[in-house]
Amino acid sequence: MTVIDCHHHYVPPALVARYDAGRSDTQVAPAGMTKINSHPGLSDTAERLRVMDAAGVDVAVLSSILSWDASTAECRVTNDAFAELQASRPDRFAGLAHVPRGMTAESLKEVDRALGDLGLRGLSLPSQPDGLPLDAPELWPLYAKACERDVPIFVHPAMPPRGYALIGDYDLSRIVGRELDLVLQTTRIIASGLLDRFPALTFVMSHMGGGIAAITERLRGKQHRFGPHLERSFDDYLGRIYFDLAGFEGGEGALACALTALDPANLVFGTDYPQDFSGVGSVEAKGAAGIAAYVRAITALDLPDGAADAMLGGNAARLLKLER
Repeated sequence: MTVIDCHHHYVPPALVARYDAGRSDTQVAPAGMTKINSHPGLSDTAERLRVMDAAGVDVAVLSSILSWDASTAECRVTNDAFAELQASRPDRFAGLAHVPRGMTAESLKEVDRALGDLGLRGLSLPSQPDGLPLDAPELWPLYAKACERDVPIFVHPAMPPRGYALIGDYDLSRIVGRELDLVLQTTRIIASGLLDRFPALTFVMSHMGGGIAAITERLRGKQHRFGPHLERSFDDYLGRIYFDLAGFEGGEGALACALTALDPANLVFGTDYPQDFSGVGSVEAKGAAGIAAYVRAITALDLPDGAADAMLGGNAARLLKLER
């Protein structure tokens, strides 16, 4: 069994230095969000390998908390660092290319460099790139390029999501707003017909789609309200989207809920390390033991033969074209 963590954060030290965010007491705070927890563990490769070994995680798929909606220069720093780690330890790391904000010709040029010259394994976008919904026509050139190169697009919650007037208090932009936005963006991908326009497009929505499984019966029953333009059923479209298992800190209740509506063939393992399980963004530091317990909980599920292995690594290996 190979365990691939598809939601694993690493921030290059050179990028940390730009924000002076290397101390444990430093907070990076974009407008509308109380804070982003930036800490030394985000850049400590030796520590993450130690945790991965102790937890039984074979491969970490890297994304950076400071590189969504970032400038071309900052994305280049991140993409170069990911490529260096991936090249030095291809058995342990795979990198996702971060896309510069704006969807300009320069943005697409960096995508070509990251996927072509650097050999990164997929793309990483926030759920609202530069404030846009994921079905926005401005993003179509990027989607065409992803289809052309046959790479998945990992979608992380926006930091913070825009358009929700009542989530500014109590840090709800992170606690609730991110999940609301993942549900909304997953639904927009389906309702807009985006997957008919780009039949080869592959999204991996983080955090189990914000818990979208809990309302799929309602979405299925209300599909007619999306309009007459859709070519297939809601379930057909949902079956074309992948979801990672991060965001709930190994919550078995959330996992059980996800499996009521999401096919194990469309689920990939994720931890959100080191923001989750490390105690940085949580009350409890579950550490490597908590990750290992999450893996065991998945292997103990009453699923068809091979489904747990697929969720833990097989599905991701296929999407990212990783040698197993």
